[in-house]
Amino acid sequence: MPNDKKSVTVLSFSPSADAELNRWVLFHYGIDFKENRHTAPFYFLLNKLYGGKSLILCRVGETKLTSVRAVIDHFNAQALPEFKLIPDTLASDMEISWKRYNSDLGGAVVKWAYTNLLPYKDIMIRPLTLGSPWFERFFVKHWYRIPEKLIWKSQKLDKATADEALKTIQTIFQEVDHLLADGRKYLYGEKLTAADLAFAVSGAPLVLPANYGGDQFEQGPIPSFEEFPQELQETISAMRQTPAGKFILRLYADERYRNIRHTE
Repeated sequence: MPNDKKSVTVLSFSPSADAELNRWVLFHYGIDFKENRHTAPFYFLLNKLYGGKSLILCRVGETKLTSVRAVIDHFNAQALPEFKLIPDTLASDMEISWKRYNSDLGGAVVKWAYTNLLPYKDIMIRPLTLGSPWFERFFVKHWYRIPEKLIWKSQKLDKATADEALKTIQTIFQEVDHLLADGRKYLYGEKLTAADLAFAVSGAPLVLPANYGGDQFEQGPIPSFEEFPQELQETISAMRQTPAGKFILRLYADERYRNIRHTE
């Protein structure tokens, strides 16, 4: 168990990749936490009120962690060397991978997914509101255009940008295909690292793994394959067949609900 046994609370926008990555990191390290999920625009108002700077705000006692990377760094520092998600010997590699998978891939997936799915109100209400208070779910159901326009404008979405984002996604999946070609178990050999988690979470909407979202055995804040429009189903089916796609599915099956509880 961690040295820091203070209460851990999380403010999150339920469907965001940062929220999912944060859940995985905390579970991996065996950190008990309470997550308060909200939808747009309520999350953004609360996040600003409490001094957040990203799509995740984690409090450990009086310590405020304003990004998922800050959460990783905080608990990674307490972990025994053999269980660190950012091993000291791979620090520089982790920085490169973090940018490529969390920033480049994550940003591209957000643009691709929201551009293609936001127009479908019936599909998006559940992912956008899962775990939120009842009145927020009611708001989104009856005034969907408000969160839809907020997300659309904040992400500067359009069809051309989504098409270009898909090219970025495919390029990064191909890079991971190449890494995995030598039979390694994880992206950096035989050890699970932050790179694996960042890639799996960012790429999850392209392969729709089970166990996404922190609700084991339940459908998380992501549409099911059957809910996706047919043209997107074709993309998902193709990405699932790539080595990188199969890697994400395996990580979610084998690692998503495994924790170590090994800290100094």
